[in-house]
Amino acid sequence: MARETSGVGGDSEMDQNKRLAVGLMSGTSTDGIDAAVIEVKPSGEPASTLVASIFRPFSPDERQCLLEAAQPNAAALQVKRADIRLGEWLGDAVQGLLYEAGLAAGDIRVIGSHGHTVAHYPEQGISWQIGNPHVLAEKTGIGVVTDFRQRDVTLGGQGAPLVPYYDYVMFHSRSEPRVLLNLGGISNLTVLQPSTSIDSVTAWDAGPANMILDGLMMAASHNLAVMDEGGRQMAQGQVNRRLLQQWLRHPYFEKAAPKSTGREEFGQTYVQKLWEDGVAANASLPDILATAGELIAVTIGRSLERVTKGPVALIAAGGGTHNRALMAKIAGQLNLARPWQTTGEYGISEDIKEAMAFAYFGWQFTENIPINIPQVTGARRAQIMGTFTPAGGAV
Repeated sequence: MARETSGVGGDSEMDQNKRLAVGLMSGTSTDGIDAAVIEVKPSGEPASTLVASIFRPFSPDERQCLLEAAQPNAAALQVKRADIRLGEWLGDAVQGLLYEAGLAAGDIRVIGSHGHTVAHYPEQGISWQIGNPHVLAEKTGIGVVTDFRQRDVTLGGQGAPLVPYYDYVMFHSRSEPRVLLNLGGISNLTVLQPSTSIDSVTAWDAGPANMILDGLMMAASHNLAVMDEGGRQMAQGQVNRRLLQQWLRHPYFEKAAPKSTGREEFGQTYVQKLWEDGVAANASLPDILATAGELIAVTIGRSLERVTKGPVALIAAGGGTHNRALMAKIAGQLNLARPWQTTGEYGISEDIKEAMAFAYFGWQFTENIPINIPQVTGARRAQIMGTFTPAGGAV
């Protein structure tokens, strides 16, 4: 696969000798900002290591601001205000991260910021993430790479998933097939065959995950509870098979890869329908959560069956790994070579992997290295992903 490069970055904009990068991730769960500092080792293994990380939670007001900005009918000014506000919050997270790590802005080559997705319609040529890079660059004094997805979409791709590139760099094995599962708002799968070639990677979004579980908890509690901590309520419930079969008819689950999804398909409107279906079936909250968990597990299992033969090693990351009831359901749907593991067992915290990935992607941008995988996203070719905003005071 030809991996195109172009003339970006440069010594005038940043110190090419620096090996530290910051990554920022605000995912579809809308729970907060993951921030990480990594050290990149261009010719070593592992290719990057975690230096420090923090989680900056969103307040109820901040969360609502982002949820409203992601609504299809959101006004342009409303989205722009959320963009500016998120830039400030991202800057706060970086400042807190550097303080915790005992680092200064001058120690960091670049920030790779995913931002927060407010619209993802790749079939219309749109993947839109907010989190204003000018505010972030001025607040931190560090150059920022943002807008990682749009170039891939412009090339006919989905713009997602992008993390499979990092999965390959950090987790590929010559001896066993591995499946990297990320359980955030959406469930993402990366299949790594025992090969040294990135051309063997397959990946896709399987469907909704924490997004619907958190949404159901909020619907049941009138927004007083935002998650089923540890999956305790789910563990007490029974799966309603009639509801499960009804929910499995959603057309996305039968769609062939490349495919990606988000709140546009599985957001508040979808969650409200699940809740109303459960209430109409006289199902308890634990039963509704158990059925939703089974939906997540079955969609993961069925989509994986289409591309794998024989047992695989499952390595999981994301907030959903803390929901043991959900993980038990998922493991029950898969043909596992051994008990599932978290990325934490490989030295990459399951809660911070995506932030580490975007730190790495920011660093790759400064090296003119593409990070999209065409057979994963559907893009016509590999290309440099992102847009660079210089640090405050740069000429």
